[in-house]
Amino acid sequence: LSITREGGGSLVMCGDLVEVRDVVAVSPPGAQSQARRVARTGPGRGLFLTEDVKGGDTILVDDPVLIYPDEGNKRVTCASCFGMPHGTAVDLPCRCDTCKEAWFCCKECHEAALKATPGQGHSPQECALLQKMSSMRNKLGGEGGITLSRMLIKAALIKAHDTDRWRQLQDLCAPDGLEDHDCDWGMLCLRITDLGADLASLGGAQARLMLQRDASNGMGILAKKGPDEPPSLRAGCLYGTCSMINHACSPNVARFDYFDDPGTGNMQVHVRALSDLQAGTELRMNYLSILVGVKERQERLLDEYGFKCECDRCYLEMLFPDDESPSSDEDASEAQSKRKVSPVVRRAAPTEEEEDRRNALALWIAKYSCPEEDCGGTMVPTEASNEQKGKNGSASKRRKTGDGSAAAAEQQWQDGADIVMECNRCCQIIRGMDRVYELLE
Repeated sequence: LSITREGGGSLVMCGDLVEVRDVVAVSPPGAQSQARRVARTGPGRGLFLTEDVKGGDTILVDDPVLIYPDEGNKRVTCASCFGMPHGTAVDLPCRCDTCKEAWFCCKECHEAALKATPGQGHSPQECALLQKMSSMRNKLGGEGGITLSRMLIKAALIKAHDTDRWRQLQDLCAPDGLEDHDCDWGMLCLRITDLGADLASLGGAQARLMLQRDASNGMGILAKKGPDEPPSLRAGCLYGTCSMINHACSPNVARFDYFDDPGTGNMQVHVRALSDLQAGTELRMNYLSILVGVKERQERLLDEYGFKCECDRCYLEMLFPDDESPSSDEDASEAQSKRKVSPVVRRAAPTEEEEDRRNALALWIAKYSCPEEDCGGTMVPTEASNEQKGKNGSASKRRKTGDGSAAAAEQQWQDGADIVMECNRCCQIIRGMDRVYELLE
């Protein structure tokens, strides 16, 4: 099934190009494993390509199963379409007069939200629960607890009124050991059941499972920020298929969203390939930003997602510490031990092969990181430039030296010099050769 976005371009809907498979333990990003369809329950799964794709291709378009506004930006985020027409500067014009906890960009969005299935939009059932929540907000653990209460209210209504969506939520993994530092989960699960029959039916145990699913699978939707404003979230979102994409510090796909676009479909997430990928490749997305340093990256992945990353990039960046990501000899020795280098030998300098891999990594980061200061986005080829590359008969025949070496990375850089790249955060458009000149300066 395909759809056409405004402005042209065919998009492949989820299910055509990806399938769910088991993930081989400690497989590196992009590794292939034996094809085996599995039941979509339990951990250890990922999304794998069923066909070859080119850099810039849209692989997956996914609709949200559950979306909820962030408490800090609720006045400027529409509770129906989740657009932010005025950024964070001006409150939206329409406010729910009943619960006084939801804002809308226009009268039409307000009316549509009231008619939505409970758990979506702003149904009368949700309005009543938000009104009760407002009266006990001082017991919910501050702004973070109130945001999560909004998520649990929607989850409870989905459980009671939308069997298909509830099945999709239950399908997502809920790993133990994750806690949100913004509030006390145990207290929140206890308090939230006081809101009414739907929340009591959800129960404390299911509420905790939903908090775990949100923490490990949820995607934060960035707010539209003005100049000099720090980044913040407009909403949290759970997607049924896209949430199954595993992390990689050096990803092969990036997600795009278009929440501020007019019309329907603005809440869909679009997953696009960074480069040409073969059938059987596992899709990997960076959960943070490709510019986050190794020390912060490892701490946040362990703290927020419950796993310690031991990928080749983390190993190389600990082996080659820089001023922005300080490391120690102990860090390097630990990285070597995690890579099963035994015995650990402290060297005055890394090997030539490791230096070559580090150079290739540096080229990769330079190519795919957004040049805009403080953006942190990922640059992805546009589908239009991919079509142009095919017309020009670009040097894809020379791109068979994909061995991870600096020479191969440099060749890929040259092959992509005329490709138009787009940032998945600030939407900046830049031609590959312009990026080369900028870095050389």
